[in-house]
Amino acid sequence: MPRYRMMYAKEGPARYISHLDLLRAFERAVRRAGLPLAFTLGFNPHPKIAFAAPLGVGTAGEREFADLELTANMPPEEVAGALGRALPEGLRLIELRAVADQAGALMAAVDRATYRAEAILSRPVSAGEAERAVAAFLSMPQILVEKKGRRGEKKVRDIKPGILAMSARVNDDIIVVEAELKTGSSGNVRFEEVLDAFREKSRLPVEGRFSLYRTGVYAARGKEKKSLWHV
Repeated sequence: MPRYRMMYAKEGPARYISHLDLLRAFERAVRRAGLPLAFTLGFNPHPKIAFAAPLGVGTAGEREFADLELTANMPPEEVAGALGRALPEGLRLIELRAVADQAGALMAAVDRATYRAEAILSRPVSAGEAERAVAAFLSMPQILVEKKGRRGEKKVRDIKPGILAMSARVNDDIIVVEAELKTGSSGNVRFEEVLDAFREKSRLPVEGRFSLYRTGVYAARGKEKKSLWHV
């Protein structure tokens, strides 16, 4: 069946849509657009829409990816036009293209993602202070975080191997933290747990919560990262 890759943004109030509701929102948009959506076979068929990597509730996505299967071949520009007009507020189609039959699954290609966080500072912080805080954080031999398991048991793990890059800068009273993190089926690191650990260790005067953005999702090619748009 013909497959199409979507690059889209999840913005504004839509950042609070859960992963399951995001799937439903796209399914309904495809139906409203009058596109022949493909479904799995069996007693309980599901729409053939596959997302690259789940996005945490509350995090905006600037360049997210998903594959969509139809039951009939259509020009990509026609699919893009119809779907773009049918998406609800907060979901914005950026680009859409056809995917070759032999292309692998989108989710299997995901290896890393880039993020940005912004928060207000309660006192002035120099650029040097922010940079030194990141350097000290990354120089720690381990960055241990605690997480509850499915049965409520506490698990401790070292997330440092999954932090591939990290920086911070200050714009007036706003601190901006950017990071590149391991993402995918193994070694996945959540941006929220990195920020919580950084906030605790650095003791920078961050006021309130960070606003979170995922700025890109990538596959790995050796030591290089490659946009999922080109996989």
